[in-house]
Amino acid sequence: MITLIQESKQLFALSMFLLFVVILLWILQYAIIHYGKKMLAQVMRYGITLKQYCEQSKLFIRLKSSYPKFYHFLSRRFQRQHFYGLPLTLLFLLMGFILALFIGLVKEVVNSNSIVAIDYFVSQQMSMLNESSVVSFFVLITSLVSTKITCLVIFLVGIICWVIRQRYILIGLLVATLGSATFTFLSKMLFHRVRPADGLLLELARTYSFPSGHATITIAVYGFIAYLAIRFSQNFIRQVRIFAATVLFFVLVGLSRLVLNAHYLSDVLGGYLIGALWLTIAISVTEWLSMKHKIAWQIRWSISQVYMVWFSVVYVLIGTLIYAQVYQFPFLL
Repeated sequence: MITLIQESKQLFALSMFLLFVVILLWILQYAIIHYGKKMLAQVMRYGITLKQYCEQSKLFIRLKSSYPKFYHFLSRRFQRQHFYGLPLTLLFLLMGFILALFIGLVKEVVNSNSIVAIDYFVSQQMSMLNESSVVSFFVLITSLVSTKITCLVIFLVGIICWVIRQRYILIGLLVATLGSATFTFLSKMLFHRVRPADGLLLELARTYSFPSGHATITIAVYGFIAYLAIRFSQNFIRQVRIFAATVLFFVLVGLSRLVLNAHYLSDVLGGYLIGALWLTIAISVTEWLSMKHKIAWQIRWSISQVYMVWFSVVYVLIGTLIYAQVYQFPFLL
């Protein structure tokens, strides 16, 4: 056993990492299902206590008397009752945080700091897996986020939204898709980073490396679809499981780009951040439309509509297998 591990250190490390992610997600899922609502209620109580303390403090009383309009504006930003209050404030803070992380990552890559050394090390280790059987699995995973399959997914989601008469959802979907794709394309043209030399797919030489388009689309588009599934679901446990499965899918897609040496680690992280930024924007737009009563989440799904969703899932999986066999596996080195 020890000899086998020594002969395939990279495969063992990859397996241990995936096992760690699965266990971590299972623990997180268990904690949220059993303790999530209690912890949220506790946080809400702390928030109410903090609000009462602030309202009674001399600083806020002086601010209210001296600048009533500014105080009113500030207090409205923390009201939970409407979208323009605390929800929008948190979304803006999240977008600012993600953008700051992306700018920091860009500086690391441009200045060739420690992240670049890690990139080369990870790429070198992944090149050791070129002959491994896991390559075929990750080719299938990466095919699921290819341009052709993603267009098919968006088309099918659009049909479903049209059939259930929730067409305004398509605005958020288009924001996530077009925004992330455009931002990624412009970033690639700006940085002109060359892909890893040991890439397994011959067709990769035609495009640049930073950021990863697959990672971006995974978070932005598939993350938005997961958000829709969570919003339409009325079962808390199912919502948590959808979230956990989606995070695992994000990790697998990112690993597929590394195992196939299609991208460096920082490319994938950059794609994740861009995708998260546009996912946050798309969710903000969708929640705003929901607040305007343009979208109804609590709808009654007919049997035919449920079958349509499952047919779409099966159709995408079959399409992915065909795409991988025709367009991906023949291009393997």
